[in-house]
Parts: sequence; C-alpha cells; structure tokens
Amino acid sequence: MKILKIILLITICFLFSCNKKHEQKDIEKSNDSISVYNQNQTKKEDTACLSEEKRAEKDIQSGKLVYFFFRGKIKMYRSDKEMKTLLSAYNIEIDSALVSCIPDLNGFKRDCYTSKMRIAIEKKYGNEFINTLRNLAEIQFVINNPNLVFKFEECDTTSRYPTTKNYSDYLKKPEEDFEKQFTYPKDYKFKSGKYFSSTQIYFILDKNGKISNIETDCSFTDSENNKFAEYFKNETVKFVKKTKWIPAKIKGIDVNSEMNFIYFHK
Repeated sequence: MKILKIILLITICFLFSCNKKHEQKDIEKSNDSISVYNQNQTKKEDTACLSEEKRAEKDIQSGKLVYFFFRGKIKMYRSDKEMKTLLSAYNIEIDSALVSCIPDLNGFKRDCYTSKMRIAIEKKYGNEFINTLRNLAEIQFVINNPNLVFKFEECDTTSRYPTTKNYSDYLKKPEEDFEKQFTYPKDYKFKSGKYFSSTQIYFILDKNGKISNIETDCSFTDSENNKFAEYFKNETVKFVKKTKWIPAKIKGIDVNSEMNFIYFHK
C-alpha cells in the first residue's frame, strides 16, 4: 500500500510539471531578436521586425533608399543588371533578400526593412515606378542581347503565323492548314481509340524570319503505322519550311525564339 502511494505521488508531480511546461510556451533567442510571451500575456512583440523598421525609418530620413531583388521560389527577372543601372540614376541603392518557404511564426513578420523601403520608394516616385522601370529594363535587356534565343513562352503573345490576326488563331491555324494539304498513306491505320498519334517539329525562328535547328519527333498509337514515320516527318518539315513565319517579339522588338509545330493525326 505504501508503495502504491509513492507511485501515485510521483505520477501527480510528473503531470503537474508537464502542464507547467506546456503553459509556459516561451521562445527566446540569445540575440533578443524574437520574443514570444506566455499565454497569460496579451501583448506580443516582434522585436526583430521593430528593429528593422526603426533602422529603415532612420535610413529613409537620412535620404537613403534601397530596392531589393528577391531570390528564392518566386519569379526571377533576367533584366536585373539593366534594372540596377536605371535605379542608380535615382540614387536608389541595390540589395537582395531571400524568400523563404518556411512560414512565419504566428503574429510575427519578416522582411520588415524591405517593406518599409518599398513603401518609401512608392510614396516618393509613385505606385507604378518600379513596374515602369522593370518594363524599360526588359526592353534594354532584349536590345543588349540581339543574338539570344528566347524560349517560346518568354515572348509576347502575338501571332507568328501568316494570315492570322491574333494569338488565339495562331495556336490552331497552322494545324488546320497542314491538314488541308496533307495526304495520308493508303494503308494508314486511322485513330480508333481516345489517344492521338502526333508529329512534332522543334525549330529556331530568327528575327529575320529564317528557320534553323530543325528536330522532329513522331509517335503512333498503332504500331503498324511506324513504317510511315519518315513520311510524316518529311511532310511536316516541308510545311514548316515553306511557311513564312512571323518573328516572335518581346516588348514589341523582333527576337530569335524557340518554336514548335505539332500535328495530331486522324
């Protein structure tokens, strides 16, 4: 009986100790950058953010402005070099900040210095100031790299096919025109299931309308059609070569670009 009492007493002490630890919930860093207070306190202080905001306010008052390039899992710009040149004309300094995928602690913020600086820049130069400069930087990047081959999706959504007036028509008209003049082999096995066979051509379209670096790929759902692969490839290559493609554009400037044409077989 005495042993049972001792065990019970130890158990109660253990549970009481755990509850006290659970209720405390104190988080402190040695540099005092973050403080989270226990549940009995109503106010929380993000001292790291407060410190950054005070530093930003001091810099802004002294006439210092800083624009930040963000790095990490976000849209990255190819024209950062050109952007730096444009910003320097306004005496705006350049720095970088890392975007983290780790969520913030509840009630705490990050990038407080950068946020203050962004607000100060917009207040002085207007809400569209950065977007306007970035657009100019992109144009300058294209001008500075006349021989660069841009990815298809990097270019403006303008038609690259003759006789089409808009991007939507361009995405379907080449295949329609190819279908009208294409003759299927006599023994060709036409589509019978839900999947399509296809022939695809990859090529480079330069800013003068010339094509190069042609590569082809042909696949059939019915293996009996494999014997026609070269015929399909040759016919699509002929079509691509005789078409007077319209050069791709970026910000309205003609550029070299990656291209592809795909034909889904009947």
